[in-house]
Amino acid sequence: MTPGTALPSPDGERPAAALLEASGIAKRYGAVQALDDVHIDVRQGEVVALAGENGSGKSTLAGILAGALRPDAGEIVLGGSPVSFTRPREALEAGIALVAQEPTAVPDMSIAENVLLTRLQRPGQRVRPRSLAAQAAPLLESVGLDVDPHRRFSSLGPGDRELAEVAKALASEPRLLILDEATARLPDAERLLSLVDRLRGEGMSAIFITHRLPEIRRIADRAVVLRDGNHVGELARTELSDDEVSAMMVGRELGELHRPPATTGDVVLSVDGVTTDRSDEPVSLEVRAGEVVGLAGLVGSGRSELLEAIAGFRRRGRGEVVVGGRRVTPSSTRAALRAGLSLLPEDRHRAGLVMTATLRENVCLPALRAVSLVDARAEREQADRAVTELGIRCEGTEARVRTLSGGNQQKVVIGRCLALGPSVLLLDEPTRGVDVGARAELYRIIGGMVEEGMAVLMASSDLVELLALSDRIVVLHEGAVAGELDRSEATEQRIALL
Repeated sequence: MTPGTALPSPDGERPAAALLEASGIAKRYGAVQALDDVHIDVRQGEVVALAGENGSGKSTLAGILAGALRPDAGEIVLGGSPVSFTRPREALEAGIALVAQEPTAVPDMSIAENVLLTRLQRPGQRVRPRSLAAQAAPLLESVGLDVDPHRRFSSLGPGDRELAEVAKALASEPRLLILDEATARLPDAERLLSLVDRLRGEGMSAIFITHRLPEIRRIADRAVVLRDGNHVGELARTELSDDEVSAMMVGRELGELHRPPATTGDVVLSVDGVTTDRSDEPVSLEVRAGEVVGLAGLVGSGRSELLEAIAGFRRRGRGEVVVGGRRVTPSSTRAALRAGLSLLPEDRHRAGLVMTATLRENVCLPALRAVSLVDARAEREQADRAVTELGIRCEGTEARVRTLSGGNQQKVVIGRCLALGPSVLLLDEPTRGVDVGARAELYRIIGGMVEEGMAVLMASSDLVELLALSDRIVVLHEGAVAGELDRSEATEQRIALL
């Protein structure tokens, strides 16, 4: 197969040789049956999409195949021979590499050291920075990452970190590459999809986990669908329509995701000439009660920085932020919260969650003070309400957040944002890492809040999402407002031109 070829063959036949066959895979966590008699096979030079809602067991299956988790039952056959992995190193040596949904890098080490971490097999092994950089450079180049390998890994942005994780996986020269939501933090998923195309052309196999249905259509030769830990079916490439995949994932028709036009009220949020520590370009906009204003723009356009400055998480240079006629003190998250502003951050792991805390503690975090009496009953009720209203899948509100799937973690952050009943909700990539079923639920939740009079300012790199939810779209370019489009005139082409 040549690089860039999407179809496995003109007649639709799969590649002949089986590389991986897993059958009867089961895994239980306490009362939760994460996987039950699941099977999957991957042929030589084939890309298999693994689809399913949050909590369906996709990451658990990926972890088992990559040796990070031990199954309770089942068999894995690799290259015709049964294998049983007790740790990831054994899977790597057998030719299976995983790019996990959660970051695995060591931030204080260099980019080169992180990329070549799988080759450093002995604790305290002596390394030569120049040699490591020389080895890492072609791997970084292969994933389209043009950075100095000597730099600290922590200096990279979220998208570049993900590409470095892919380079690290390729350093082990795998036969099977497992990508678990690897495109979720990438501003341009096509770079990675093109790389997978090329690797498939060179004979590598891949399991591709994503919530984005267009990516499944773009890259997969076949899709395996899980629901509630069970294998519910497979779809051939010719069957990979959005409707077919989503219906099999959630077990129901999702219907139209667009929200109806808003009935707006008075201006609730006024941003007048605001600059940030990243841009001297003044930004002005307004959001009315019962309205969603979308923020569009390329990476580096200043969307996240603007939201963080409004919410007090980033230093505001000039300008004013007014909520309900009340000026908000610059660079004060407490003042922003008191004024009725609540921010859903772009990166839930770095800025949204306390991973070692429970679901209840995370949802109730905004209400806590340095010295306060905890109302345990009120906290439980609030956490229970978030679980019910947002459809969070968990063992209970005392479950540690780190045990939840990525999409359910995102719902916890949203629940925390809503805990204080804000009048203005600032959303930065609200559905990142959220499956199509949960995305539809979140769209309806946001629509319901807007109908009740909440004002929403939302940044998203997903143009379809912006068009589905926004009443107006403000386009940013290099920190400045490049234009504004009303709902009736907004199209992907017009947004891209601005």
